[in-house]
This record gives sequence, C-alpha cells and structure tokens, in this order.
Amino acid sequence: MTRTSHHAGDIELELADVHPDIHADIHADRPANRLAKTAAGRRANEGTQSIQRAIAVLRLIAMRGPQGLRLHEIAEGLGLERITAHRIVKGLAFSNMLQLDAQARRYSLGHTAYLLGQTASPAFDLRERCQPTLRRLAEMTGDSVFLMVRSGYEAVCFDHLQGSYPIRTHSLKIGARRALGAGAGAMALLAALPDSEVEAAIAANAVHLPRYRDISPARLREMVAKTREDGYATNVQTVIADVSAIGMTLPRKHGPAFVSISIASIASRMAGAHLGEALQALRQETAALGRHLDDARIAWGGMGDGVVG
Repeated sequence: MTRTSHHAGDIELELADVHPDIHADIHADRPANRLAKTAAGRRANEGTQSIQRAIAVLRLIAMRGPQGLRLHEIAEGLGLERITAHRIVKGLAFSNMLQLDAQARRYSLGHTAYLLGQTASPAFDLRERCQPTLRRLAEMTGDSVFLMVRSGYEAVCFDHLQGSYPIRTHSLKIGARRALGAGAGAMALLAALPDSEVEAAIAANAVHLPRYRDISPARLREMVAKTREDGYATNVQTVIADVSAIGMTLPRKHGPAFVSISIASIASRMAGAHLGEALQALRQETAALGRHLDDARIAWGGMGDGVVG
C-alpha cells in the first residue's frame, strides 16, 4: 500500500489508496482553509487581548487601593480609549469584580474579587512559611517588617509585622500594591530582574511614579544599579517622608527572585549601628528562608515567574 504525505498549512494529511483527484480538491481548499484559520486566530487574539485588558484594569484599581479610580483615570492609566475602558469596567461590574461608588463615580474591587482571593489563599502557604522569619526580624530589630511578592510589574504586601519600637511606621497594609521599585522591598524585586524586564517595568509603571515622593524613571535606574552593587535595596525617604527601609530578596536556585523582605523605621533610626545590625539579621534570615522555600519547592507561577505587564 502506498502512502503519500501532503501539507496543508500546519496539517499533514496522510493518504492511503485514495483517488488521485483528491489532490486537486486538497489544493483547491487551501486558500479557504487559510482564511478560516486566519479568522479563527484573529478571534482568539481578540479574546486574549480582552482578558489581558480586564486583568490590567483589576490590577490598576487594586494598586490605587480602597479609594478606587474614575473611568477617565482607568483609561488614561492603561492607554485605552474611554469607550473601551467603559466596556471593560461595565462587564467587570456586572460580574461584581468591580463596584461603583455612584456618588464619587469611582470604581473599586468588588466582593467577587474578594471571594475569589479567599478561595484561592489556602492553596498558597507562602505567608505561613514566612511568618516565623518575619517574627524573628521584628523581635531582633524592633522595627516594622514587610513580606513583598512580585506580581507582574507590581509588588504586593503579603504580610506585615510590627516590632517593639514605640514609633511605628504604617507605610503598607496587607494586600497593598506598589510599582516595582517604589520602596525597599519593591526595589529589591525590581533589581533582581534582567535588564530588559527592568526597562519594561519602568515603562509600564511610568504613569504611576508621580504618586511617590522622589521616584522617576532615571532615579529608578540609579537605584537598581546601587541595589545590585550593595546587595540590598535602600529606601531613604523616597516614598514616604521620615521613613527609611532596607530590603532583600529571598535567593532562588533557578529564576529571578519573586519574594522580598524589608525592614522599615523612622529615618533617624535606620542608620549607624542599628542599620548594620538590621542588615546582618536580614542577610541571615533571607538566605535561610530562601533555602527553605527552594527545598519545599515553593513557587507561584502567576506572581514570580513570567512577568506579564
């Protein structure tokens, strides 16, 4: 029995004992098949783009926090036409992923987003595994300690413990988001990325940078270089006046770091001998915790691996 192989696009057709005229039919169908595939591919791309835009809207609003955003701020923040932004937020609001404050005309995350987060959280025990380390650092330094996780081009505060020092810094709440580079923990995460992704993150967050006290694209590049040279990130009142911090990532055997820990205090305290002691403790604890997470094979593909803007 003779077998003949023919290629139509990416599909290989194997023919056995068929009439020779079928070859003409296959060739005749090729343009139509290609057109059908092109149309199907276009629809798939449009569907993917819509999903990515909806996710970008949710992330943007989450970054702003409880006060939410107006429609024009969403459109401007993501570079969308206003009618496109309206269509997306309308769909998200219909699903209760967003809620609209009718008086202020601001959109914030809805109860469905909250419930989805609550449902997913038991599957990820990162916070529980890190808490003993955060507790020791808070006890050793007396300062505020933050656990930050990279999510796309943002850093999310996963946990926060207060030390015993009477003057406390409430710079971040659990669940709060910051642009990568805005703060010691977020800067440590940014500096851990390859240069190309550092530039992509800076470009993606350029619209958000004016919200922070002393941060610009040029300043971020300087801070990335300093962080890599020093081996740790510093935040000397760059985000909030009179608050300074240091931050380090948890080392990984494979791939860029996606978790960091930062220690924050009033600026006058985060200096001299206290700074040196805090750095030593942070180095020891992040190295040990990084090894522990690697051994436990803790990874979070949606947050740590595969940066998506």
